[in-house]
Amino acid sequence: MTTKKLVLYADDDSDDRTWVSEACRVVGAPLDLHFVENGRQVLEYMKGAAGDALPALIVLDLNMPEMDGRQTLQQLKNNPAFRNIPVAIVTTSNSRIDRDVCKRLGASLYLTKPDTHAEWQTIIKQLEPITS
Repeated sequence: MTTKKLVLYADDDSDDRTWVSEACRVVGAPLDLHFVENGRQVLEYMKGAAGDALPALIVLDLNMPEMDGRQTLQQLKNNPAFRNIPVAIVTTSNSRIDRDVCKRLGASLYLTKPDTHAEWQTIIKQLEPITS
């Protein structure tokens, strides 16, 4: 039996959160998704987590209210307690500048949000190995 890996997923779009949950279920990915809506909530969650409660992966959208994905990524990578947790960016932005900035800040993966359910399944398959 495969142990589920905790994934902290920050996205303010409820439709995208639904697509991610459904795609995870369909592909049978051993991921335990915990959703938040912005970067501030990511940092609050991380401050309250310790040891086994820390996520195996953090996924960030770039465009969120209160604290965007870039700001959140920078805060996470500047914190010694969290800097080794992989962070994936899944966003509507296909800007080379955004991609380069996120890589420079320490993102492990940068993916553009898909338009179909099948493409969301591919995203989940790309995220899963990062949690190992």
